Amino acid sequence: MKAFVYKRTFLLLWVLCILGALATIPYTVSAGIAQVTIPLSQLVLLIILNSSVLFGLVCWLSSKVLPKTDLKPFSLDNPLQRIVYPGALFGIFLGLLLYFFDKTVFASSLLSGEHPPFWMGALASIYGAVNDEVLTRLFLLTLIYFFLRKCLKTGERTWLLWIATFLVALLFGLGHLPALFKLMSPSGFEIFRVLFLNGLAGMTFGWLYWSRGLWTAMLAHFIADLMIHAFLI
Repeated sequence: MKAFVYKRTFLLLWVLCILGALATIPYTVSAGIAQVTIPLSQLVLLIILNSSVLFGLVCWLSSKVLPKTDLKPFSLDNPLQRIVYPGALFGIFLGLLLYFFDKTVFASSLLSGEHPPFWMGALASIYGAVNDEVLTRLFLLTLIYFFLRKCLKTGERTWLLWIATFLVALLFGLGHLPALFKLMSPSGFEIFRVLFLNGLAGMTFGWLYWSRGLWTAMLAHFIADLMIHAFLI
């Protein structure tokens, strides 16, 4: 990838992350995840500043680490076969699978009460697709994979990628626990539910990231979140 295209790609990701953070406002406020005590204009400004700094740093660090690996997450070759088809297929399948587990295995721990309307869930899905994938896959997975290759000095690329994918999926699951604790005092079973469901999603998105590319993981994440937050709940 040419240098100017590479830089513009990260600039685009940075802007999308800021927009993704703003898109969560209606959902998080409506669902009670965030308690807003300041005017909306101040909240928007605060989110813009925080996301600009955080994801600006994440994108900059990712741009430095990525070239030191053999990962090619920005490929647009044959986009239908590489991005659209697998992203849509795995997004739909994962959304249905997670919903099935949540309705059967974890039925007793489902949150009760009304859920935010469709449009709020759709907007919140943008954050998962963009911000989560940039932070967890593009940055953390790439960084962990880079250090594993440096430390272990092995040619078993696939195993290292799966190890990195598992570790990031675990962190991805743990990252969803603060929101759970804000909504309730969860039991051990409910904590396991969050770790298992998000870990399963994280493993899928991680595999798509290093096998198909970042755009594929983003599309799958968006569709899976959209189905869960906007259609299936």
